Amino acid sequence: MMFHSRHFSINQLAEGIYVLIASEQGGAMSNAGIIDMGGFTLVFDTFNTPQAGRDLREAALHLLAQPIGYVVNSHWHGDHVRGNQCFPGVSIVSSARTRELMQITQPQWLDRMTPLLPQLNEDIAAAAAAAVEAEQDDAARQQLTARHSYLLEIRESIETLIVTYPGVTYGNQLWIHGSKRSGRLFSLGRAHTECDSVLHLAADSMLFAGDAVAVNNHPLLTDGDPHGWLSALETLGNLDTRCVVPGHGPVSDTGSITSMEQYINDLLAICSSYRSLESKPTAAEIPIPEAYRSWDAAAVFQRNLEFLLDRQL
Repeated sequence: MMFHSRHFSINQLAEGIYVLIASEQGGAMSNAGIIDMGGFTLVFDTFNTPQAGRDLREAALHLLAQPIGYVVNSHWHGDHVRGNQCFPGVSIVSSARTRELMQITQPQWLDRMTPLLPQLNEDIAAAAAAAVEAEQDDAARQQLTARHSYLLEIRESIETLIVTYPGVTYGNQLWIHGSKRSGRLFSLGRAHTECDSVLHLAADSMLFAGDAVAVNNHPLLTDGDPHGWLSALETLGNLDTRCVVPGHGPVSDTGSITSMEQYINDLLAICSSYRSLESKPTAAEIPIPEAYRSWDAAAVFQRNLEFLLDRQL
């Protein structure tokens, strides 16, 4: 029987390999992986909240009925690491730079959010009331209900989060071997963040890409380096891979790597075209290109433009 969670859906990609796709109203926010290495399980990323992380751990034990040997953090962003505390006694692995960035950013996030709990409680009550008042408007009610659910998840996360760091770090790459398969965890360097790691299962022709790849989602550029990212994507494109698991969005193939390259190049070109103008538009005045208008996280497009225009890339 399949494991059920409000935070994610589970898709089996191959024998002993599962992807957990974040649900819109849960506390996951990003995708994760559960992999049977043979004798132990490897978990790739741990979601945005402890409550989603708990379900991730239970799903891993339910699906494979063996010890969890390793948990991987692909990069420092909270939606990939805040479930770490739910894996006591398990070796959590990341690049050395990712661990350093987690130590800088995650306590700051918790310190910043904790004083906001009273206001958050008011926002939760207001969202619940507004959802009831919007009873006759299905679209508005669904949007408000989703916001209410999201705020509830964030409140529980703030109240229960224990920032938990990787206990094992590596420099360039780390091989993890089981009796069934081996995986190469390696750093792409500066891409989506200062340091992004991916997991390549060569024998399965499968790549867990973290946020180095997003599918039908605007990828966030503001914590990384777009030119370094393009180099990283070229590296990924040269791997023997038929299946790509993105950090956000549905499972895809190597076309998703090409799509990411196109997105970054398109935004660089947009920003370059405006630099020679004396009167420059603001990022908010620049429309999303038609190719990306249906993508999720549309607000990220404006943030990306502001970042690129400010950096004068």
